Amino acid sequence: MTIRSKIPWSDLGLLTTILFWALNMPIVKTAFTTMDPLAFNTARFLMVPPLILSIVYLLEKSLYIARKDWVTVGLIGLIGVGGYQYFFVLGLNLTNSSSAALLAATTPIWVALWGQIRGSEKLSRIGWVGILVSFGGVFVILIDGRVMSVDAMTGDILILCSAICWAYYTIAAKALLKIYTPLRITAIALSVGAIPVLLLGARQITHVDWSAVRVQDWGAMGYSVIFSITIAYILWYNGVSKVGSTRTGIYMSLLPACGVISAYYILGDPITTRDIIGAATIITGLTLARRG
Repeated sequence: MTIRSKIPWSDLGLLTTILFWALNMPIVKTAFTTMDPLAFNTARFLMVPPLILSIVYLLEKSLYIARKDWVTVGLIGLIGVGGYQYFFVLGLNLTNSSSAALLAATTPIWVALWGQIRGSEKLSRIGWVGILVSFGGVFVILIDGRVMSVDAMTGDILILCSAICWAYYTIAAKALLKIYTPLRITAIALSVGAIPVLLLGARQITHVDWSAVRVQDWGAMGYSVIFSITIAYILWYNGVSKVGSTRTGIYMSLLPACGVISAYYILGDPITTRDIIGAATIITGLTLARRG
């Protein structure tokens, strides 16, 4: 056997993606001290489409998507990219990085539910039990017995909305990935999704005091553009094309541990008993759902 046949490259790519995203949350949050979240999002999406479209054209010499597929690609871009980015940056600004990582890990739940709605996947009884258990973990995270902060609750709900959008992104391109490369679908979806991102943040970006933006904030934006968006999105769709949307979505169950640890070391966010209970409950539910 060759090394290539022994190493599950698509799985390694998905693990790398989770690591990129776990680091991205606290890194991006540090930039919100000098930039409005929507302004930050707008600035980075001025860079993403030219970068990834150039990469695709350089490697594939074509950006062609058949007319019949544009509606699907457009919805993936608008919901899976535009909707996800909008809810994510606003939610991350209001809640802490640890909670954001825990709630983002509910993506497999929404992938399963999207699959039910679309009729592409059927859950058994144990699968539904797993989903209910996972929602119990979400409830633990949302309801903090010590402090009921409206901002934090709102942020958590927005992160959940972003997870729903990301689940759509994960499952909607399943058929298209049999026709086009993950790289091309990712590039077109990101470019379409950039339109609402730029429109929603156009006013905020004009109000940024660019002289106050620190070097580390530019570094956070560069990290986000290159690693957590461009490379990670390509790796994610490569995983969907190779191992399927359900198995790909399950990798999000690794995000809580990675996210909580990175938030602790980068931002000093405490690891609470609530985080541990919530994460354990969500992961238990995801495991049951995977079996179902």
